[in-house]
Amino acid sequence: MLLLVFAYWPVLRSAWLSLHGSDLLGRPTRFVGLDNVAQLVLDPALRSVLLTTVVMAAASTALATSAAVLAALLLRRAAARARGAVSLVLSLPFAYSAAAASATFAGLLAPSSGIADRLLAAAGVSGPGWLTEPAWAVASVSVTTAWYEFGFAFLVVLAAVSQLDPAPLEAAALDGAGEWRSNLAIVLPALRPSILFVVVTQTISGLQVFTQVAVLTGGGPGSSTHTLVYELYQRAFGGGLPQYGVASALGLLLLVLVGLVSAAQMRLGRER
Repeated sequence: MLLLVFAYWPVLRSAWLSLHGSDLLGRPTRFVGLDNVAQLVLDPALRSVLLTTVVMAAASTALATSAAVLAALLLRRAAARARGAVSLVLSLPFAYSAAAASATFAGLLAPSSGIADRLLAAAGVSGPGWLTEPAWAVASVSVTTAWYEFGFAFLVVLAAVSQLDPAPLEAAALDGAGEWRSNLAIVLPALRPSILFVVVTQTISGLQVFTQVAVLTGGGPGSSTHTLVYELYQRAFGGGLPQYGVASALGLLLLVLVGLVSAAQMRLGRER
């Protein structure tokens, strides 16, 4: 029953709204068929939003996953007490909310007064416009998302590392294989299922980025950091006449995109 109320009903309601236009009061009343979808597909601005969303998702997923795997490998041979303490510290981002993580990075990257600019100024270097230049703003949101997602990815990979069969590693050590040779030849292949899980879940999360954009850049500069979810929010609640039909169609397009990307990743992972 809960699944019906909180999962299936919203999707069905969005599908219904996507087929309707709005009257003068913003209420979805007029049946317009696929006009809302066609409007989105033909909108050049949406292509830029889609590209930005994909770039942010890919960058944040790559950063969080690679950092999590590297950290887990470095801790594999650490003493139990030291590993526990370091693991606790590294997993802390998982305890943050997206809003708290974004507020933290907003302070770090604030123009002139932010910690990042102060450190660069102390070294005699002028900091870039972290949140005011389009390319840097996209990079900043991506890094913030990666840091926020890192804790979860790290815990998943570390759990997989702790369950590895020690016999192949001991045999490799007897044959003279070094630490990183063992990691590349034995550990990483054994971690593929866990890494695939992390990549899929991180990508799904990255494609739905909203809070980081809202807190850090407000979609700016201009519309350079508009993501699909942020664009959906603007269409429905951003002021002016609500476009619930268009926003719902955008939500369905996002659902299709997430499904296609996840299916492609799962298939590629099984083939490999």
